[in-house]
Amino acid sequence: MPQRALTVAVLVSALACATPYKKELPAVAPLQGPVAAPAVYTFSERARQSRLTAIVFDLPAGYRYGEAAAGYYGGCREKQPLVNTKGRFSFDTEKYVDLFNGVMKKHGYPVEDLTEMFHDSKDRVADLQIGARIIEATLNECYPDHRNDLKATGNAYLKIEWSVYSTLEKRVLLTITTEGSTYREVESSIGEAGIIRPAFADALERLATSPKYRDVVDPPRKTEIAQATGSRIRIKRVQEFSGDLKSNIESIKKAVATVTANRGSGSGFVISADGTVVTAEHVVSGSRLVKVLIASGQECYGEVAAASKQRDLAIIRLDCSGLMPLPLSRQKVVEGGEVFAVGTPLSEKLQFSVTKGVVSGIRKIDELDYIQSDVTVLPGSSGGPLLDSKGNVVGVTLGGLRQGSSPLGVNFFIPLTDMDKYVPVEFE
Repeated sequence: MPQRALTVAVLVSALACATPYKKELPAVAPLQGPVAAPAVYTFSERARQSRLTAIVFDLPAGYRYGEAAAGYYGGCREKQPLVNTKGRFSFDTEKYVDLFNGVMKKHGYPVEDLTEMFHDSKDRVADLQIGARIIEATLNECYPDHRNDLKATGNAYLKIEWSVYSTLEKRVLLTITTEGSTYREVESSIGEAGIIRPAFADALERLATSPKYRDVVDPPRKTEIAQATGSRIRIKRVQEFSGDLKSNIESIKKAVATVTANRGSGSGFVISADGTVVTAEHVVSGSRLVKVLIASGQECYGEVAAASKQRDLAIIRLDCSGLMPLPLSRQKVVEGGEVFAVGTPLSEKLQFSVTKGVVSGIRKIDELDYIQSDVTVLPGSSGGPLLDSKGNVVGVTLGGLRQGSSPLGVNFFIPLTDMDKYVPVEFE
């Protein structure tokens, strides 16, 4: 017998009887015209992209899920039961990603279906990861010519428990079960996978038409996110701090945030009471939706409203209001001046870490100005504010030079004096 994907389950107890197969398909009511007239749903711009990431065959060892038959020159008489001898194992998900994308796109869902040829080259990556756990299965297959393990006929039934995981919230948002069947005998030119795929696609159709799944993909907002007026985001400028940083530390703490996106997390800071946050573009690269945790404990969700890869700046608009903003300094940065960097280095447990240094110089790199400072910067601090001695923002943390894992004290920050040249903001 040829070895096939599901046949980590061993074929045992050879029998010599003719079709029909001993294990019949469970009865499943066919969907009404899913191919001829699929329901196409309308989603908002904030709908989450999804990606199929795992398929697990989760049936106990000893589970008899079907029969296999083989023969010579068109016969299928040498029958053997298919028995799972291994227990839980994973499918080759890549053989089914095209099915997932095809079914979901047919119904109007946004999916991550483009190959990323270069690191961080995608404008957006998946917000939701979809896992399929097969909890019941029937598979009958026949290879009429034992010399060809790609040509087969058979039928299949799958009962799948779908899990929908948010890469942003780091939790499963929905668990739902659907069934899928071939309903009749089908032909395959790709071996066993060609028999399983129609049943998998049928189960996908039922997932796609589930209202619960649609609500997870495009959930209603608790509050509306403030929109930009015209083509630019209008921001009411905050009065600059007076006094020293220590006297303003509690206000600063209420404005500094940890920004979590699909690819990781970094830092950011609020610049308007109605929910505008500044961060580095590479922190939110590939994400449309982000989570923002203010150092004071408030948690908000928002959208990336504008971004500049060239300047490595991004603007987030939150669904929270009543936030404490940080004032942006109108003064030029002076070499030798005292500065403070605030962010979330290495872990959320270290949120609102403050380090002190001086301005080492203003450097021009690739025709762009950067502030150089010896203030300590670690991974996770990117996107956080660089403050003057009073607590006003003078720059955004970019990163620093390192030798191996050791920082060298040569760190760079994006000055905000020309921010409106790179992202569409307008201060009032």
